[in-house]
Amino acid sequence: MENMIFIVGCGHSGTSLLRKIIGNHKDVYCIPNETSLFKKPDNFIKIELDKYDKYRKNENKKYICEKTPKHVEEIDKIYTFVKTPKIIVIVRDGRDVISSLKKRYGSTEQGLWRWIHDNNAWLNHPNKKDFHVVKYEDLIKNKVNVISNICTFLQIEYTDEIFDYEMNEIILPENFFLGLIKDKKHDKLREYQLNQPIYDGSKRWLTDLTKTDLDKIYSNPNFVNIMTQLGYEVM
Repeated sequence: MENMIFIVGCGHSGTSLLRKIIGNHKDVYCIPNETSLFKKPDNFIKIELDKYDKYRKNENKKYICEKTPKHVEEIDKIYTFVKTPKIIVIVRDGRDVISSLKKRYGSTEQGLWRWIHDNNAWLNHPNKKDFHVVKYEDLIKNKVNVISNICTFLQIEYTDEIFDYEMNEIILPENFFLGLIKDKKHDKLREYQLNQPIYDGSKRWLTDLTKTDLDKIYSNPNFVNIMTQLGYEVM
């Protein structure tokens, strides 16, 4: 099996956002749901991969894109079934991830454990030099540059239309196209689209985490070590 993109990382780090953007590329067939495929029996994996490859070919796409955050634990298995997989890892400030996971689990400790565990899974992998790593914060602040770099990694053409996935979520201002001819309408819409910010969920930890939460987090040497490796400042 070839021609597969995998978006992995700790949950709540922006994997869904990245899947929506990459999956909107004209050369990518995107599996719409998390498959957890590589946590299933080997014979089932092969059947499913063949099925997705048929979908890709039917739509005349170059790649299949799959997003299951917990596949970060299954990178060895991915390499067993897929030739030269394109693995994209998205990372995010651990405090924001833990803050988000706390609402899901009701536990700071569980979110802390998962963030450390999931990031260690790829940071300690022998093939990590072949992964393309994206920071959530960089994607938010400079989406064009980040996605252009991903397209280079995938060897596909970058076009602004990749961000059209957002148009379903945007209500255009009244009289937006007033007085414009057809060609200029497209130009104005493209300019407007590129200037729309992606929702910024960074720094939520400043209000969502208590001092007790932060004391637990900062006292964990594994947390501090990973934050440093990823280039985040701690305290």
